Amino acid sequence: MKEDSPIPRLRTDLEVIPTSYRGEKALLVRDHLGLIRDPVILQGDALSLLGLIDGQRTVRDIQVEFVRLKRGMLVDCGHIERIVAELEASFLLQSWQYQKEKERLLEEYVRLEVREASHAGHSYPANPRELSHYLESFFFSGGDDAVPGTPPGRICALIAPHIDFEVGKRVYAKAYRAIRDVSPRRVFLLGTGHSLDEGYFSLTEKDYETPLGRTKTDRDVVNKLKKAGNRAVAPYDISHRREHSLEFQLVFLQHLYGTSFSLVPILCGSFAADVERVSRPSQINDVARFLEEMRACWDENKHDSLFVAGVDFSHIGPKFGHRERAMSLLLEAKQHDHALLEALSRGDVEALWAESRRVRDRYNVCGLGTLASLLEIFPESRGQVLDYEFWREEATASAVSFAAAILTVS
Repeated sequence: MKEDSPIPRLRTDLEVIPTSYRGEKALLVRDHLGLIRDPVILQGDALSLLGLIDGQRTVRDIQVEFVRLKRGMLVDCGHIERIVAELEASFLLQSWQYQKEKERLLEEYVRLEVREASHAGHSYPANPRELSHYLESFFFSGGDDAVPGTPPGRICALIAPHIDFEVGKRVYAKAYRAIRDVSPRRVFLLGTGHSLDEGYFSLTEKDYETPLGRTKTDRDVVNKLKKAGNRAVAPYDISHRREHSLEFQLVFLQHLYGTSFSLVPILCGSFAADVERVSRPSQINDVARFLEEMRACWDENKHDSLFVAGVDFSHIGPKFGHRERAMSLLLEAKQHDHALLEALSRGDVEALWAESRRVRDRYNVCGLGTLASLLEIFPESRGQVLDYEFWREEATASAVSFAAAILTVS
């Protein structure tokens, strides 16, 4: 790399977790896309360098900043170049090496007909019998099977967590108890696209497979949505490859219904850039057409269809970019979550959107786009919150909230 050439910026689709390693501050970096097979730990000058890489600074610029940070100690340009080269070789930067490897991965993935389970054997048992026993244990882990105060009408949508199974066991159980007797023939499965970096939605025509079997994707509906969504839909489906927010819901659905239903897998990206400029997703042209088509597809077979959304709520603490520890933010994050859930219960998409705008997405609610999309599709719906919980990760002084809820229509 030339000293006067800008250093490519850090990828925006990485999960970066503050931690410690051998007694020193470090960052743990995970890649949901899968170019980086194992997590990468960054320490020392590499850690300082990340904060200076913005896509505009050169090696010389970084050197000047390092002199300031190190109180006059000169850092050799060659040292900075070696760190940058290591970051590029690890596919952490948006460099030509990264683009080339991503294109190769895209070409390989697009030829596949099946999206295979990526978390079996890690997040849940890979053996089908063990997995069935494990999931069934959720329904006998205590608590009442009844859904208190359910609004009148028919369940059209379920909101469930996508957090680690053991962490969210009670809330998962409350969610899936609510739909044990629904037996849909088609499920619109919505989730958070953690690695979705282009478009508002990502669709795939691939069938989804888990240890419990292969569920067919409704390609006709997927193609209708692609056509309607136009530029709102990502041009490739690679973000499905290792995404857990859909896979975690599917194993529960297969446990309840087998593989007799068809699937419409949809990943929702971040709407954060639009919260300030519009008051609801339907004011974004291509997004509006996409959601209108989804409602039209549901109307064609409304008695046999169900929406299931895998979302989590607030993400607070240093792990998620806050200077404060999670405990310092816990009360206000809970208030924000409950305001969102109240808007969901009323079917009020503008109130949901306004609440996110009010806090400027300070609490990193990863399910906002998914929840808002549901309310656009079902403006007449009424909701019921079934459970809500915050999980604290002591090691990083961080926390995540999640909930179970249903939407009903008359």
